[in-house]
Amino acid sequence: MLKLKPALQYSEGRSLPWSGSKLVNCYSERADGDKRDDFAVMAIPGLDLFATLGDGPCRGSHVMGDFAYILSGASLQSLSASGVSTQIGTIPGAGLARIADNGSELAIATSGFGRVWSGGVIVTPPDLPAVSDVAFIDGYFVWPIKDTNQFIISDLNDGTAYDPLDIASVEGEPSNIVGVINDHRELHFYKKKSIEIWYNSGAGDFPFERQGNAFIERGCISRDTIVKIDNSVHFVGDDLIVYRLEGYSPVRISTHAVEYQIAKASEWSAFTYTQEGHKFYCLTTDVGTWCFDMATGAWHERKSDGLDNWRVNGAVLLGAQVLLTDGYAGKVYKPDFDIYTEDGEAIRCEIYLPTIEGAGRQRVTMYAYECLCETGVGLNSGQGADPQIMLQYSDDGGRRWSNELWRSMGLIGDNRHRAIWRKLGQFRQRQMRLTITDPVRRFVMSHFADIR
Repeated sequence: MLKLKPALQYSEGRSLPWSGSKLVNCYSERADGDKRDDFAVMAIPGLDLFATLGDGPCRGSHVMGDFAYILSGASLQSLSASGVSTQIGTIPGAGLARIADNGSELAIATSGFGRVWSGGVIVTPPDLPAVSDVAFIDGYFVWPIKDTNQFIISDLNDGTAYDPLDIASVEGEPSNIVGVINDHRELHFYKKKSIEIWYNSGAGDFPFERQGNAFIERGCISRDTIVKIDNSVHFVGDDLIVYRLEGYSPVRISTHAVEYQIAKASEWSAFTYTQEGHKFYCLTTDVGTWCFDMATGAWHERKSDGLDNWRVNGAVLLGAQVLLTDGYAGKVYKPDFDIYTEDGEAIRCEIYLPTIEGAGRQRVTMYAYECLCETGVGLNSGQGADPQIMLQYSDDGGRRWSNELWRSMGLIGDNRHRAIWRKLGQFRQRQMRLTITDPVRRFVMSHFADIR
């Protein structure tokens, strides 16, 4: 039996015969000890409903103190670690919100307006102009002024008070500010054509100044893609490449396949969460969701049942618990590897293997193919009692696929079961895909084929 090359990341680009390999709702994990293989593929975690916060959708989330604060539809709600929610105010508008805090106040930027939750009420500061984003640094809320290259700061430790003279221009080049983030106690102003770095100089008249020659000639396509992960900022550039800042240098982390896909989009947003050592940068567009795993440096696709993308649009860490918010409803979830649905909806896990070719482009016969996966994972009853894995193959570069060929993954406890397909015909080149939809544990280790 020949051991086949595994699928390790999303590679489906412009030419399917050349780059049709991909992972959907699953990702690769690298061995960090005495494991059977260098890599395995595991399904993404299921979504366990933690709380329902009205009709939604969830538009923004932030943790301050012992509570998560989530904007669901027009309702701003506090959420405790035990799942108890309380409506604390109303903020009209649509689209995603950006939220920051100073320890006692929340600043929310959404739909061109800035609002502050302070003293138990939501305030619209009278001297705060139309804004597009917000960040907190050294006691100040910093708001980019909408459709300009200027920003305004709050009074020290008071998010409700503003001096109309406390405005500065980010003018290394003339494009407008897209977004702002606090990184290592520096303000990063992301503009359409550049990134400028400012710092707190402590000056009496205005405390912030530009950081010397820290000027980055790379713009940002969308405020909502700017995310800080593991001491570094990630964002989608104005050239539709995903970057990570290393110091003041943007380093490309996207692949040509991912860039080909996100270039089709008209909306981009991102968030991050960490689970079992995997730190994910999850980039959602109106045409799909792709996630970068910092543990392996590989991308994979996520897609919810009946949608073009993944329904999750944000994450917070409340205590030790990761919570994920729903971009289509007012729901908050706990990700759980021992749950195999998204709040009861099926998770369709797909593995597209790299192209197989006969030696010297000769026609060969596949007498057998075995997927080495964790077996004996059946449930006691219902769907998944006899869990199935489905194989299809394409001999024309992924354009047309064979009929579905089903094999059992083993009844509960049948751990010696093998998923083998036989008499799979002849080909010169072949692509294969595996699909699992049953709500059971999905862990694929290796692929073997008898090809002669």
